Amino acid sequence: MRRSKRWGRRCQQRSDFCLWATAVHEFGHAIGFAHEATRDDVPEGCAKDVLSQKGKWNVTFYDPQSVMNYCNNNWNNDGRLSARDIEAVTKIYGAR
Repeated sequence: MRRSKRWGRRCQQRSDFCLWATAVHEFGHAIGFAHEATRDDVPEGCAKDVLSQKGKWNVTFYDPQSVMNYCNNNWNNDGRLSARDIEAVTKIYGAR
């Protein structure tokens, strides 16, 4: 696989992981999720995201582990949906 020179060192070394984690995050946008940092209840210390479009409905409480949270210490939550991400998907789209 060709590696992008624009990616950071971590993603140049683990391109499959970075593609997966980025895809999970971008699919979050595709199904209607906004960044957690656009919320009014974002905690102090997490930079408010003023450039992204604000969501219209906070489906769950603020989620520090969300794949949509740039303040998550695990970038894109390592490509895994958090419990609240799953709760939000279930509330909006229904259970399996």
